[in-house]
Amino acid sequence: MNKYLIAGLGNPGLLYKNTRHNLGCRVIDALAKKYDLKFKDEKKFKAKVAYGKILGFDVYLLFPLTYMNESGVAIKKAVDYLKIDIKNILVVVDDADILFEEFRLKKDSTSGGHRGLQSIETHLKSQKFARLRVGIGRERQALKAYVLDRFTVQEKKKLPTIEKKAVEYIEIYLKEGLEKAANIANVRLKKNKEEKQDDTK
Repeated sequence: MNKYLIAGLGNPGLLYKNTRHNLGCRVIDALAKKYDLKFKDEKKFKAKVAYGKILGFDVYLLFPLTYMNESGVAIKKAVDYLKIDIKNILVVVDDADILFEEFRLKKDSTSGGHRGLQSIETHLKSQKFARLRVGIGRERQALKAYVLDRFTVQEKKKLPTIEKKAVEYIEIYLKEGLEKAANIANVRLKKNKEEKQDDTK
């Protein structure tokens, strides 16, 4: 059976734990908790890794213990050691260019300026891995300051729902493939935009 690697990107340490830039880590943590998978430090990967069955599939969950802009180091080490096919890699990241509570799921796309994705593309020498972008929006604020800031009180109230939706998209990705999961995630994205436009009329 195919093995999957699902990575959540962020920065290590308590200082960054609850920042917007660590939303990818929060999603993977929610997935691990749902399936009772436990993380342990894997020094050879420079990452925390959990392994187990999710919906019958062999899945490795991974948090790089490098800083965001060096995420590719951990991903490359894990992919080489575990012999993961690049088409079975899914990376979950925050995205300031997507509205809060919205998602995009795709592969073969550019990094969009996301330092973590840039690092992975550089080390894997490929863009052919899937990425689930979780929107954090952005106010009129410098990008670096915004992503390293903590969620507002109102945003925190919505995080459990966002994490639950992201986990559902990952499950669909495993069960029915990237195209099906992307159709659902991206249709929901368009629907949300239409609803917001209707609300302003």
